Amino acid sequence: MCFTACESEDPLQPSNADTNPFITDDNADDEESLLRKEFYSKNSCYLLFNDTLNTGELLDLGYMMTASQNNNAYTYDYLATIEEKHLATQFVEQYLLPHLGKKLRPFSFLLVNNINHFTYEDGQLREPDDGITNPSFVVGVRATAIAMSAITEMSESEKNDYSKELIIEILANIISHQTIETFNAFTSYGKKYYGVWMEGWVEGEEDGMPLQNAKSFIAPHQDIWGVWWTAYPTLDEDVKAYINLAMNTTLEEVEEKYTEYPDIISKYKLMKQIITELGYIK
Repeated sequence: MCFTACESEDPLQPSNADTNPFITDDNADDEESLLRKEFYSKNSCYLLFNDTLNTGELLDLGYMMTASQNNNAYTYDYLATIEEKHLATQFVEQYLLPHLGKKLRPFSFLLVNNINHFTYEDGQLREPDDGITNPSFVVGVRATAIAMSAITEMSESEKNDYSKELIIEILANIISHQTIETFNAFTSYGKKYYGVWMEGWVEGEEDGMPLQNAKSFIAPHQDIWGVWWTAYPTLDEDVKAYINLAMNTTLEEVEEKYTEYPDIISKYKLMKQIITELGYIK
């Protein structure tokens, strides 16, 4: 079984291989450059604090999970001091990388203070449709950008919870680009229902969840307006829900909770297999 990997697969390599725009100058000996070199040497992925690469081009995060996400544009507020850059790097190395095998690690991390989100339409930058103007992180194919201001005041438990959200996004983005038999088997259960509205109206989890479970889903559709128990989740939402289940729940717990829904148990087993083979480390 073959998975797309960030560290050695051709599709994720910079287009100009002779002048790798992600690499740090061999002769640079300033503290930031040394930090970036050491990070790559230890972790096999690049570390960035600026979206202007060493060739002068602007970083393109790469294609997102769905085509509709690819008209997004981002600008960044940078970390101001080397101390902030060290702390940001420590967060990645302490909370993220221990759970990401080398095949699963992003091609690069862009660590900034804040991320500004726009939608690119008709040659102009506009407010994004989802209303999220300052996301905490953005996961793409070429880079994962993280706004470090979001974690500055977090407690230890909050950092752990936040890192789990990030790992789910990283996993979902990589899984979505797979054409493997296991992922096709996973999507086959709910393919014809993704993003579809039910007939009639359903309000509340008590009435809505059994209808979702009957179609192999464990969470409904959700958008900026709230939770829609009348709507089945999108593929993106279904993948993330099952990644979360596979990361945090044992097979015994799933079998007990969903004993009346064998398709959910089967999808759980498939997702558990996928993330394990990708390199997720609990």
